[in-house]
Amino acid sequence: MVNKKCIAVLTKGYQDISDYHKLILRNQCIEKKMNDLEKEEIDILIFHEGNITDLDQEFITNMTPSLKIIFINVKNGFAFKEEKRCIPFTFNMGCFGYRSMCSFWFVDFWHFIKDYDYLLRIDEDCFIEFEIQHAFECLKTNLFITGRWSNDEDYVTVGLNELTLQFMNQESHMNKLEKKVPCSGPYTNVFGIDLSIRDHHILKRYIEEVEKSNRIYSHRWGDLPLWGEAIDYIFGRNSISILESLKYYHESHKSLVN
Repeated sequence: MVNKKCIAVLTKGYQDISDYHKLILRNQCIEKKMNDLEKEEIDILIFHEGNITDLDQEFITNMTPSLKIIFINVKNGFAFKEEKRCIPFTFNMGCFGYRSMCSFWFVDFWHFIKDYDYLLRIDEDCFIEFEIQHAFECLKTNLFITGRWSNDEDYVTVGLNELTLQFMNQESHMNKLEKKVPCSGPYTNVFGIDLSIRDHHILKRYIEEVEKSNRIYSHRWGDLPLWGEAIDYIFGRNSISILESLKYYHESHKSLVN
């Protein structure tokens, strides 16, 4: 049985077609790092909020014609939920859209990748220099891959570790779990996941607990520290490979990773 692979991004819809230049450059970098067989077998998923027009989709696709690009509207009740807008922010860093993005990459994206076995997330502002084949090969022996493990700021992780410890103590009846200071996690702008973890019962319940708390929206918990908590307390740090070979330029931070 052939394992189904996808490369995914969550992006915005733009009014000016020239504003898709970053997404197109990202796609072109991916295209250069795939062999012909991979271009046939790997789906390139572009998640959006239903605001990329058919004409814009055609324009984006034509810029990398050898890629199997699939546009998926995620604003269908499973993500970017309007009812979350009424949740008050504890502080005003990060808009509703940003918090919805954080929720998407921890709570919501599972609804859209049910047919896949492996996922490689490559964000719109990440221009890769590594071979796609190498990344997926590493996912055969690791549940997760990333290029960097990073600390997050205290003011956007308030109460996160406390919720995790309370949840884990209830699940495992173990009271010796250590507090994690500071909260940290994989650099999720380029992040690989073995999607078999979707069936892990503790992970599923932990995601439900995070969702129920609404703190991604009220406290601006990010997907980086959330995945860090899940990896450290559910799967163990040996489940992730931090690969120096995962080289890319992260434009938002104006930095080279590895």
